[in-house]
Amino acid sequence: MTDHADLDGRTSDAVRAILELEEESPDSLFEVLPGATVPFWAHVRVQIAWALGERQTGSVSVASESTWTRWGEFRRVVRGHLPSRWDAVRHGRAHDVCFYVSGTTLTVAGDRARNWLVDDFAFVTPGAVVVQKKPLPAPAGAPLFRPTLSMEPATARARWRERGAMLPTGFADGVRRLLREYASRLGVEADAFDDIGTRALRTERLRPFEMDELRRMLDRMRPRLVVFDNGSYSYHGETVGAMKDAGAYVVEPQHGWIGPSHAAYNYGRAFQEPSLRRALPDEVLTFGDYWTDSIRHPGRVTTIGKPHLERQAALAEAERPRRILVISSRTDPSATDGFVADLHAAVGGDWAIAFRPHPGERAETARRYPRIASTPGIAVDVEPDVYESLKHAAVVIGEASTVLFEARAFGCTVIARDSAFAQNVIGDAFGVRVVDVPGVAARLADIEHGGRFVATADPAIWAPDAVAAYAQWLERRVADDDAHATRTRPR
Repeated sequence: MTDHADLDGRTSDAVRAILELEEESPDSLFEVLPGATVPFWAHVRVQIAWALGERQTGSVSVASESTWTRWGEFRRVVRGHLPSRWDAVRHGRAHDVCFYVSGTTLTVAGDRARNWLVDDFAFVTPGAVVVQKKPLPAPAGAPLFRPTLSMEPATARARWRERGAMLPTGFADGVRRLLREYASRLGVEADAFDDIGTRALRTERLRPFEMDELRRMLDRMRPRLVVFDNGSYSYHGETVGAMKDAGAYVVEPQHGWIGPSHAAYNYGRAFQEPSLRRALPDEVLTFGDYWTDSIRHPGRVTTIGKPHLERQAALAEAERPRRILVISSRTDPSATDGFVADLHAAVGGDWAIAFRPHPGERAETARRYPRIASTPGIAVDVEPDVYESLKHAAVVIGEASTVLFEARAFGCTVIARDSAFAQNVIGDAFGVRVVDVPGVAARLADIEHGGRFVATADPAIWAPDAVAAYAQWLERRVADDDAHATRTRPR
């Protein structure tokens, strides 16, 4: 059962401000702008929470140069119009269950690409299809599960149709007006969310054409169940709404850290109202009871587990080298840069140290972490699958990351660094958080070196037998759906 006092204690100021506004439920949260089908608040609430959170935690966005070129865009559009066996819209067929995913959760399986988030579930789901946003085949190879299709051709066609498109009359003015009202109600300066507004205008020009393609796919597939890997991020509310309009029950499988300070998984009273509720999945499937009891979601929340974690943890080495893996959370890069370099100076003679940048900052690692990049003896871990890294680590250090929880399943000793971000994300899940390098050194001195680290998962965090739990859940879901159809069928 959820401990609401614990939830409140681990809730960031940013998310608390969002929840308080949603409990108040002013009319502006329910306003639907021209051309949209869900309230504008759903389009921007997560980005607003991120913007507020950056003020609190010092999280630094990754700056990267655009790789867009006219020639590249032309080739993308041409490919989108040419015949392709991967085209999810043109080759869509009837499927009872559609796994609708980003295509970023991939790992290598021989010469194929395994989607570690959903493939295990898809293999035990009758009538299933996987549809991913990214192009196929992936760099890791053709998809392990068949049929797997891609929305990339449809996206390319939408981008071509979007050229020169005008925004609906009143949309731009509505964006500016509502963002200024949200800023006022949240106690920040009037222009605090102007960048969010700029992105919203750009997104809205493309969205109608992408939605046309999505609806065509849904019309052809007619899924009863859609498993959407980012469904609770309310800026996907138009997509979730279209899936529901097509008659599908929409479910999100947990893909990373969720908790009381994650804006996409904590909602206030306003989201009980049908226009906003339509923007969110009907149910969330979590990795374990710990996660189930850590969110405030208006849909059902059900514990299932994480099959890929189970499989990989079973392959972990029992005896580990003296290796420390430091995980980035993107907060305060300068402080992390100094911490890792100082840690190497303090214990590097006894321990091998590797720093794992967040996936979103890998291309910028040298710029964001100059001391780490220039210090001999500190390795930068760019292994695509973090589980491969955990198999060979004895100690994992970080502030706030799903990887810290996953490390426990691999038998690693976890040392949590202290920060406001860590308080909100992990709390005291790993004991007292350390504040400096001497604190880490003291913890390391207490570790039994060269011993056996048994890879056992905490069942509260990582529910066992995930595939079996999913199969049982699916059977119940289908039975409930059939019963509902029987009750509502016209006589």
